[in-house]
Amino acid sequence: MANLDENIIFEPTGFDYVNPKAEVVIVGITPGNSQLNGSRDGMSPLEIKRKYAFAGSMRHWLVSMLDYIGINQLLNIETCSSLWGDDFDKVDMTSLLKDATYEIKKDGSREMFRHASKIEKSEKLTRMLEDGFVKNCGKYENSVLYVACGPGVYNILKKLYNEKKMDGFVAGIAHPSGANLGRILCYMGQKEPMNPSYKWCLEKAEEAKNLVSFLEIHRSQTEQIKK
Repeated sequence: MANLDENIIFEPTGFDYVNPKAEVVIVGITPGNSQLNGSRDGMSPLEIKRKYAFAGSMRHWLVSMLDYIGINQLLNIETCSSLWGDDFDKVDMTSLLKDATYEIKKDGSREMFRHASKIEKSEKLTRMLEDGFVKNCGKYENSVLYVACGPGVYNILKKLYNEKKMDGFVAGIAHPSGANLGRILCYMGQKEPMNPSYKWCLEKAEEAKNLVSFLEIHRSQTEQIKK
């Protein structure tokens, strides 16, 4: 644990805006360079999330998976691409670690921290998780649906849920990075599973679709009762 802590550095990004009205919360591992640059340019935390959260090709694949499991129908919108536009009020986009997090390599270079499974092996990372993400979970006014990007994030969210550090619901999707295209296509039923990690995508896609359908029915019944 000590060695990992020594090789972890943070860059504040201002990525800590919380939308208390959110119905869906999309969770990654750490903010990236885009959010960091937005912070350096003096953008507000809300502006940083709206412009840079899951930016580039990552957003395309994220929207595709969210629509595939029915998040657009759950939120009564045509497509989840509008979550970065007119329907931004329905979502919060966040990460387990609120600051851009880097791991120093043996040659002295640094690369973006990409392994959620290592968080619990580091006192620094665990502290940031608890002081940032976990505390923010208590700020949502609704019983939200957390969408975990990748198995590492999913496993941490389920652990936090089981420890009663957060409530709501948890669905898993493949990490939307373009480098993960095979698993993304597998998640959406467009590619056969090639190894156990691909099988995880198929299983979580089915679970997510069932969960979203359940929440949609529950919402519809609640609306009927209110009438």
